[in-house]
Amino acid sequence: MGPFMARDTARPAPAIALTAASEPIAPPAPRLRLAPGHAERGVMNGGWWPRSRDTAAELTELLTALTIAPDVTPRVTIDFNDWDDIPLRITVLGREVRVGWLAHLDHMVAITCGRASTLLLVIPPETAPPVAEEALARCAAEIGETMPHEILASCGIPTGRR
Repeated sequence: MGPFMARDTARPAPAIALTAASEPIAPPAPRLRLAPGHAERGVMNGGWWPRSRDTAAELTELLTALTIAPDVTPRVTIDFNDWDDIPLRITVLGREVRVGWLAHLDHMVAITCGRASTLLLVIPPETAPPVAEEALARCAAEIGETMPHEILASCGIPTGRR
């Protein structure tokens, strides 16, 4: 598995803005599940359920949620068919991150830091919450050769764009 660990998303993030009523607003926690441990697991290392197809916003949220060493610059490769308006670069926590794409990456996102990489299944953003949660749980639990499209199909998630 890659050099990443998800930050604890069970607790609300620190407040970053105030409403008119002076109540803190916390940024939403990323919908991300990584397989436990650091052993190689097969095809993927977990799953991610972005809120939209806004590539820059969603990748920024994902990379912010991962613990990446400060001296490492990640590179991201995404499935071209899953996203809108794909930028060549994004800035995350002051670091410029190159974004690459492939036309058929099987609904995955690859995050590479040096020689280590992490592959995450991307659950389409319009997926109903209970179905998406089931797919995320399977992504984090499946060990071996289960393919991304098999997880999506077994959860009843269509892989074509709506």
